[in-house]
Amino acid sequence: MAETVRQIPAKYSVPLHVFHPAISSYGRRAGAAAAPLLLVAAVVLVLWWVRPRGPVIAVLVLLAVLGGLTAYGYLRPALAAITPTHALSSRWIGFRAAARADVAQVVTVDALLTGDAGADPGTGRGARRGGAQLWLVSAAGRRMLSLDGRVWDATTLRRFARLSGAQHVHFQRATPAELARHWPRLVPWRLRHPRLRYALSSAALVGVLALSVWWSLAHPAPAP
Repeated sequence: MAETVRQIPAKYSVPLHVFHPAISSYGRRAGAAAAPLLLVAAVVLVLWWVRPRGPVIAVLVLLAVLGGLTAYGYLRPALAAITPTHALSSRWIGFRAAARADVAQVVTVDALLTGDAGADPGTGRGARRGGAQLWLVSAAGRRMLSLDGRVWDATTLRRFARLSGAQHVHFQRATPAELARHWPRLVPWRLRHPRLRYALSSAALVGVLALSVWWSLAHPAPAP
């Protein structure tokens, strides 16, 4: 897993600037990891209380593993770097890389407002305050690399943008609709509709757990 400067491949050259999340970010990261950790706890409870058998055990164990990996993805050490040729951010295996020569703009938002498509474009009223975000954008408006505000604070993102050497476009607060006027493909779906995403994922997990419990109760283990 890519977590240290020593793991940056030589093909990206020597780092000029290295960035780590601020200590204060761990509160946000722990909050983001809470849901998958609750899933793991729920699976353990079902395994202990219902004592399922057969394919249900495999499904529940898979859910627990996915929940644990998702939680670790939020809490694991993160790293971003700028080299003479590339901008980098760590991922599970290796680094996401964007060639600096291909970066036309760096877009940062201190607070991405989400949750209401009809929010006032001037004040953001009616929208839910989100975290900071950074995107490296190509000349064609394509998203090349992004840093998520759940891990990175706004000050660090602004510093990253400034040191990248590309044109920096900064918003103190903006909605996805405002950003789409200039960069239609910039904001991904998960940031455009966070409530819907959480609702769908929660409903799916609850459904799987409920189906597993039902299967276990409907097909009890044979008496010894």
